[in-house]
Amino acid sequence: MANTTGPLRLALPVDLATLARLQGRACITCGSTEYPLTPAGHVETTSCGAVLPWAVVACPDHAGERP
Repeated sequence: MANTTGPLRLALPVDLATLARLQGRACITCGSTEYPLTPAGHVETTSCGAVLPWAVVACPDHAGERP
């Protein structure tokens, strides 16, 4: 899911695995739920034309990557 060209934009609804990533309960890149999960920036989704920002996290293996 890494995106280095700009904000990640997803249209809602999304599957449960993606929702866990958006809610900061899993690594935004690989989906790992093993701690420590660290802040990894923000991604945006759209719903009915509204842009929704999400603060996401990353596992130690992906901590330096942009979402």
